[in-house]
Amino acid sequence: MVYRNIIFDFDGTLTDSRRDIAGAQLWALRTLGFEAYREEDLYPLIGKPLHETFARLLPETHHHRIPEVMALYSEYYPPRALQTTVLFPGVRETLTHLRSRGHRLAVASTKKGQGIKRATDHFGITELFDRLQGSDGIPFKPAPDVLLAILSQLNWDASETLMVGDTDADILAGQRAGTATCAVTYGSLTHEELLSYRPDFVIHRMDELPALAETGEGRPGISQDSERHAV
Repeated sequence: MVYRNIIFDFDGTLTDSRRDIAGAQLWALRTLGFEAYREEDLYPLIGKPLHETFARLLPETHHHRIPEVMALYSEYYPPRALQTTVLFPGVRETLTHLRSRGHRLAVASTKKGQGIKRATDHFGITELFDRLQGSDGIPFKPAPDVLLAILSQLNWDASETLMVGDTDADILAGQRAGTATCAVTYGSLTHEELLSYRPDFVIHRMDELPALAETGEGRPGISQDSERHAV
């Protein structure tokens, strides 16, 4: 077993939560009078810390309103977080298969731990994970802290661990924590954008993951003509 331990990002990797998250962000922006965005404009920002997201969306002259728009979002989103959110195809089956083969699984998310568990309970997958690690009081990815917390708490060896995610923050956090990295192309970033961060592997579907985890062989994610981002 090459990768005994697998750490997953949540939104954009295990769940398609784009409409619920972007819809709540859009509502918060429009409540303050910012009407320029469409829901799909916000999709590439999903998974980033809220402050960073709204700093990109609000004009610089309105950055003093970031705490206000964050508060609106944080009030509006939780009771609506699972209205349209679904597991990506093959996620449930893949997680179940990996557990049956003896792999140990965890989640490392920008969400708070309570929000992760609410979602995993909703989908009936909580018991498949050894740890649901949110970013409560922990620096957000791409800092490695959320991954290091998992490795430390569960006594996992980074060399036996694979980080799976859909954003640059996931890949960089894995690299900084010393794990192998696997990018999924069906989330926030395109295949080409992900390649620029030099993940070890790339998958286009979740059901490609078991063979990769078992053998360490898969579609290489390292683009030969791209420079590695500083880690």
